[in-house]
Amino acid sequence: MSIKLYAAKIVAEVLNDRRSLEMAYRAFPDSNLYFMMIDLVQSTNYRLVNGPEMGYIRGESFFSLVKSTFRPYGQVRLFKEIGDAALVCAPELRPLLEAAILMDQATRQLSFADEDPALPFTVRLGADFGIAKKLTRRDEDYLGEVIDRLARIMTVRSPTANFVLGERAFDINKAILQEYSSLCEISGPLSLNLPAGKAIAEPVVYREVRFVEKNGRPFTDRFEEWRRSSQPS
Repeated sequence: MSIKLYAAKIVAEVLNDRRSLEMAYRAFPDSNLYFMMIDLVQSTNYRLVNGPEMGYIRGESFFSLVKSTFRPYGQVRLFKEIGDAALVCAPELRPLLEAAILMDQATRQLSFADEDPALPFTVRLGADFGIAKKLTRRDEDYLGEVIDRLARIMTVRSPTANFVLGERAFDINKAILQEYSSLCEISGPLSLNLPAGKAIAEPVVYREVRFVEKNGRPFTDRFEEWRRSSQPS
């Protein structure tokens, strides 16, 4: 049999599946959700310099950080791990914002934990809001412009901020973000200039969020999930 015949068989399967895809897509439910991507900074360079074993330990330590941070937040779902990055979603921004603040603080503390060469490390975070289709696959997954926009936002490299917030998420949550003003400084709107091959239908506008500690006052009405999980049973 020839290569062309093998290819023709593959094409026949693709076209046969194609007929059912339109109906499947229309049946997928729409979800209004906040999505966050968490990325381990300089993971490839670290692995090249320090070798695959240390790269593995560092990467798994990163995922341990992500899972530990989100554990008290029952409404947050970690639905995808891609290399040294994680995608999570939630019905509101607050748990994602609190988790971002906690991860930033935890990575700072890790730098003083010990002399483990896999530590410290830095994370880069991005979040946005929008409609996505919840796909029927083996594992939970989503498809939508909000995911595409978030992927573009994650290309931002800021010397002062490691959390980038999409303008839609910012606009809906101004009051909530104000509650955390002692921990976050938020820039004005910024436009992402994308090359022609990476552009999407609408301009990508975002805000840079810099985590700070202006004072040491404790929060009595924030980080509620963590407070509850820390109380003795």
